[in-house]
Amino acid sequence: MAIPTALSRRTYILNQWLEQRMEEVYPTYPGYQAGTNPSVQYMNSAPQPLPDALIGEKWTFVSLEARAFAEMSEWDIDFGEAFPLSMMNLEPNSPIPGLIIYSSRAKPLAAWMSGLELAFVQFNSASPARLLLNTGGDDSWILANLSNPSTIAEAEGFSEAKSKAKNVHFLAVQSNPESESFAGFWLLQEINL
Repeated sequence: MAIPTALSRRTYILNQWLEQRMEEVYPTYPGYQAGTNPSVQYMNSAPQPLPDALIGEKWTFVSLEARAFAEMSEWDIDFGEAFPLSMMNLEPNSPIPGLIIYSSRAKPLAAWMSGLELAFVQFNSASPARLLLNTGGDDSWILANLSNPSTIAEAEGFSEAKSKAKNVHFLAVQSNPESESFAGFWLLQEINL
C-alpha cells in the first residue's frame, strides 16, 4: 500500500521525540559528536506575496492564556487545527501570543489557509521588516510589510512572547473585531530545523 507523503513542519511530537533523543540518547553512543550535520542543509524559499484576494483589511496581535485552549473544541471555528497544549508543559496562565487577521472575505481566506500545511507565523526584522506565514516544507508568504516603528515594536513583542511560550502561538481569521466566531483558527509552534 502506498502512503502519500508531504513536506511538513507540523511535526510537534516527532520534534519533541528527536530533541529528547539528541539530549539523552545519542550522546551515549560511541563516536557521537555534538552539533549539526554539515551534509544536511535546510533552505527556506523566498517569501511570496499573498494573492490580492487573500489579503486581510486589518490585523492585530493578541494573546490568550494557555488554559483558554482547553475549551477550543467548543469555539465556533469554520477551519482550523490544534494540538494538545498539555504536551508543551506550559503553565495554565502562560500567555500564548497570536495574530488575528480581519477580512470581509474571512471564510475564503481561512479556506485558502486551510488548504496549506500551516507551520508558523514569524516576524522577520530584516529590511523590509515583515510578518511571514510559513507553510509546507519550505514555503513562506508575506502577511504584512512593516514600516511603522510602533508596529515593528509590537511584532518584536509577539516574537518575545512566542519564545517564552516555547514558540507556541496561534493564527486566527475573523470577519471583524466584534465577531464571536472564527473563520479560521490554528494553533501553531515554530520548530527550529
